[in-house]
Amino acid sequence: MTSIIEWIEEKIKNEYIHYFEYGKFSHFDEIGRGSFGKVIKANLANRGLVALKIFFNDNSKEKLNEEFVKELKLLCEIDYHSNINRFLGVTNDSMSYTLVLEYANEGNLRDYLRNNFASLNWNRKIKMALDITNGLKFLHSKEIIHRDLHSKNILVNNGKLLIADFGLSKKLAEVTTSSMGNEMGMYEYIDPQCIKNIKYKKDKKSDIYSLGVLLWEISSGSLPFHDYRSNRNILAIHISYKNLREEPIKDTPLKYQQLYQKCWDDEPKSRPDIKEVYKILNEVRCGTKNQPW
Repeated sequence: MTSIIEWIEEKIKNEYIHYFEYGKFSHFDEIGRGSFGKVIKANLANRGLVALKIFFNDNSKEKLNEEFVKELKLLCEIDYHSNINRFLGVTNDSMSYTLVLEYANEGNLRDYLRNNFASLNWNRKIKMALDITNGLKFLHSKEIIHRDLHSKNILVNNGKLLIADFGLSKKLAEVTTSSMGNEMGMYEYIDPQCIKNIKYKKDKKSDIYSLGVLLWEISSGSLPFHDYRSNRNILAIHISYKNLREEPIKDTPLKYQQLYQKCWDDEPKSRPDIKEVYKILNEVRCGTKNQPW
């Protein structure tokens, strides 16, 4: 049976995956970290800035490589869409393999909103919402669910929004009721059904719930439920059992507001699918083109 390392090396040899010599990278600078690893900005000779995703070596080397290959396989399938953070190839620092990804020069959506919100009009906000929705529409068309959508996993590159970080993503057919993806993530964006039932099986409508929160965040420029930052467990209870949701922002287009409220409905069956979200956002865009906002 082929080992994980042999599988990676075979893909590199067959040029299915591009390999970059580690010595061609320089000027390393950590720009983020999460549960599974960290992201390093680096300069790649003859190319410029890229992002290196390095997995934490908390488990066995075999387990580390399994996590790497899981994400690598997904990236190879989805990296050609304009609203997905592009996968460039892999490198090896002699310790383990590392993902080489497109560098987003304007950071993540949360930081972008904090730094630029005052200058954003509604035409721009709706375009941002469409970027995320278009990327998610592509994932769902491939029967892939992201399972961890939030504003730190949305990147901004030259004004375009990109869905990133597929560490918890899965093919729908691979999702199980005991999946770790139900336990990990930010309460602000997690489908309430996952909090009510730890064995709840996430699906496309779970991503739609998270998208609804992101649409509100774009409209407000604020982190959702920031008043609960020190009371995480209370927040989870209030969202799941008391139907706590953020209040609409003044001057939000009514159709946009109604859309994100449908997306974050407690009942998954009442949420729209991604094609409907995309259709409605385009209608909102057409309705705001001539508005001075």
